[in-house]
Amino acid sequence: MNNKKFLILAPSFRPDNGGGIVLHRLCALLNELGYEAYITRFFNGSPVYSNDFVAPLFEIVARSLWNFITPFKLHAGWRTPIIKNPKLPLGSEWIVIYPELVFGNPLKAQCVVRWWLHQPGFHTGRVFYGSGEYHVDFNSFGQDFCYPGSKKASMPLNVLAFPFEYYNLQNALPVAQRTGTAYCLRKGKGKALVHDLSDSVLIDGKSHAKVAAILKRVKTFISYDAYTAYSSFAVLCGAASVVIPDTGLDKHAWYPDPADRYGVAYGFEDMEWASETAPRVFDRMMQKESDSLKSVSFFAEDVLQYFEK
Repeated sequence: MNNKKFLILAPSFRPDNGGGIVLHRLCALLNELGYEAYITRFFNGSPVYSNDFVAPLFEIVARSLWNFITPFKLHAGWRTPIIKNPKLPLGSEWIVIYPELVFGNPLKAQCVVRWWLHQPGFHTGRVFYGSGEYHVDFNSFGQDFCYPGSKKASMPLNVLAFPFEYYNLQNALPVAQRTGTAYCLRKGKGKALVHDLSDSVLIDGKSHAKVAAILKRVKTFISYDAYTAYSSFAVLCGAASVVIPDTGLDKHAWYPDPADRYGVAYGFEDMEWASETAPRVFDRMMQKESDSLKSVSFFAEDVLQYFEK
């Protein structure tokens, strides 16, 4: 086994934070495969300008205070050892994995991986990467992104873990008894609301238990976030599921593999497709969860080979 170790920047584990879940899950699967992987608490770099150093300094102080007063949570059933204060700069024995929104290289690592859990720059409006890095997609968020001197992985790193214990048909109402809609904004916040809000429940910020209870009684779930698992969770609970399309993004660019669109309408005109394919959603999600280990295995071998050059 290679002597390199993995260190993953991740937020505290929360069952409703999809990005955080997959970062913790990646660490657990790397350890399951026999590699040495650790979590360290997420923090972001900041641009510093000669005429504006107060804002970055304030961010550092605020982050330090937040980290001091809030506990860092891990998933009790996953092997995700934590390194609280990594000694900087990190040597070549470490491969650091940053989610795409990290600005620069705050851990001063020699071996840097950027994992695109969303489009680069989507959350922060800024991107600052370096050459010699390894870039890998979660789906197809960075398909048009190319950074000179860095490698783009040929295969996505798709890591999934679904809370099926909440999202199922247990205690769900039959279709004839369902009323109203539920919706989420999440990363789609800012889109124009196009559905009737008079009998609609916003699920943002609610626990899985509360969201599942809502999805088991409404007719339709509407997501303004094109890339949230809640669209599939709604199908598992028996609701019709619709994604409000992103401007300039057609259905085939949204998810090139039709199986990734099972059960979910991309726009209201796509409801027939969603209804026809809804029975396939659970098996597809189970398969994708089990395929995560294969995806991590390919990624680990490829990234180790890259940084051994």
